[in-house]
Amino acid sequence: MDRDRLKDIQTADLAETQVNEDFVLWLKTKGPSYLLIVMIVIVGYLFFIRYQQGKTAHRAEAWIAYIEATATGLPASHEDVAQSYSDIDSITELGLLNAGDAYLKAIVLGQTIGSNADIATTLSEEDRVFYLEKADNLYGRVVATDDDSDGIALFVVSGLNGQAAIAESRGDIDAAKRYYELASARVETLYPALATQALARARSIEKLANERTLPTDAEVTTRNNQVLSRDPKPVNSSIDILTDITKPEGK
Repeated sequence: MDRDRLKDIQTADLAETQVNEDFVLWLKTKGPSYLLIVMIVIVGYLFFIRYQQGKTAHRAEAWIAYIEATATGLPASHEDVAQSYSDIDSITELGLLNAGDAYLKAIVLGQTIGSNADIATTLSEEDRVFYLEKADNLYGRVVATDDDSDGIALFVVSGLNGQAAIAESRGDIDAAKRYYELASARVETLYPALATQALARARSIEKLANERTLPTDAEVTTRNNQVLSRDPKPVNSSIDILTDITKPEGK
């Protein structure tokens, strides 16, 4: 009985030794390859996590820069953001539109970029022409990004409306009408209300063809300071009769 038990123990020891030797042999032959694969998977996972974190940080940085540019109100800042973060969401379209709007606002107010309540510089004719060209170019760049997708439709319509406003400022009524019609056609099915609004502008723009020139400040001042001579002729002829009655006789 003891011999059989001893034989079983020896057989088990031999089997365990064989397993250990096979495992050691596997580690020597195939172990490094599998270990390398595991390491590559771990490194790849860590790289992916780091990439996602960097991408999130880059997107946050882009929107922070956009908010800061909006706070300054300077079109150059919006252009820089649009160029530096062109790969982030709709930063490019938003930056270009805001830059164009800043130039257009300066034209409407008649003040140079950067003017405020304390320091206001009147917009010269040369600056006005330059601002119109810059705004038209910026709006045109937004329109040029149109890929006929629904996601960019509102940006394109904003660009077309901006170009129409620039054309109105230049007195080009035909071009303004064409831009409004293009804006209406672009969102006719997506946003019917916007399409109707743009079409109404196109139809009513003919009224702008009759240009009305307002007097300049100098002309208004001159007119206000003008001294009008009194007309000696009485307003009411009955005054002459009363005058004759009140005159002493012989005079």
